[in-house]
Amino acid sequence: MKNLLFTFLLATCTTLPLLGQMTEGHIAYKMEATSDNPDMQMAVSMMQGSTLDVYFKEKQTRAEMKMGAMMNMTTISNESNGEMLMLMSGMVGQNAIKSNLKELDSAQAEKPKTEVTLENEIKVIEGYTCKKAIITDEEGTESVFWYTNEIWVAKKGQNYLNESVPGFPMQSEINNNGLKMIMKVIKVDKKLDKKASELFDMTIPSGYKEMTMEQLKSMGM
Repeated sequence: MKNLLFTFLLATCTTLPLLGQMTEGHIAYKMEATSDNPDMQMAVSMMQGSTLDVYFKEKQTRAEMKMGAMMNMTTISNESNGEMLMLMSGMVGQNAIKSNLKELDSAQAEKPKTEVTLENEIKVIEGYTCKKAIITDEEGTESVFWYTNEIWVAKKGQNYLNESVPGFPMQSEINNNGLKMIMKVIKVDKKLDKKASELFDMTIPSGYKEMTMEQLKSMGM
């Protein structure tokens, strides 16, 4: 009985916010792309000026990524009802994908497995105490995350936040095919500066073409 109670409490603590955690607000990241590969320099140049803004409240999350001169991508997810909306604009036109988190979980299962190592190193970022996590893929490539347990954000459907990391990532160094993407939080607002009804609205904006997840994959994304 004691073991059963302990298991229940552990599962609850990993899916629900803890007392004292920040559970609503807006977090802004600065992004920088680098590469030692000469063939990646054009991509690096086009990624300059990239930013990521994360808005969250309860089990709703909105991530707005501006990928330099390439494209803008907004992902809105709601863990309460399982709904998800992706909006993309730029070189690929204006496209929208309505999906659900169960479908996304199925797609995630096809991804290569990774190993997560939690370190005891500590760093303070924007006043928040962070610990280090190293994610290693099947080819041995390492990505480094600095995460805090002082902020709770619903991560499902939000690839930038990485569900493998136990807390909220305040800084990350992600390596992908010779391209290194460094993301660091530069601003934390403890209140939303826009109405939640507008931020987390799942209505596809005018001018966007709706497509399926399969069509998105066929575009190589």
